Amino acid sequence: MTLISEMRPFVVALCSIVLGATGQFLFRLGMLHYGKVTVTGIWGQLGSIISTPAIFLGFSCFGVSSILWLVVISRWELSYAYPLVALGYVMAILYGTVLLDETLTLPKIVGSVLILAGISVLGLWGQS
Repeated sequence: MTLISEMRPFVVALCSIVLGATGQFLFRLGMLHYGKVTVTGIWGQLGSIISTPAIFLGFSCFGVSSILWLVVISRWELSYAYPLVALGYVMAILYGTVLLDETLTLPKIVGSVLILAGISVLGLWGQS
């Protein structure tokens, strides 16, 4: 396989992961606007929650992310591809810190570094 043909699934994977993390950010943004719900109460409010613009856009991001992910797993082993999804956790921390004014704590930093280290190990030696 050439480097270019291997980069395409990687770029598609990154797009999928970015869209997934963006969907999570939009869900949080929408729920900050909508308000708190409970597990039992959410079912009665689901229509109005989904019609919240940020929530609707978040679901759209997840839909496109899922379709792109199908491309990735059609080319790579799941055990190689799926750990890349952990990049979404790092992105969620960045979204929360930069856009939602959430606190960046030492555990979040250490956890993010460990995630990135684990993904690097898989990238260097994980695919046969």
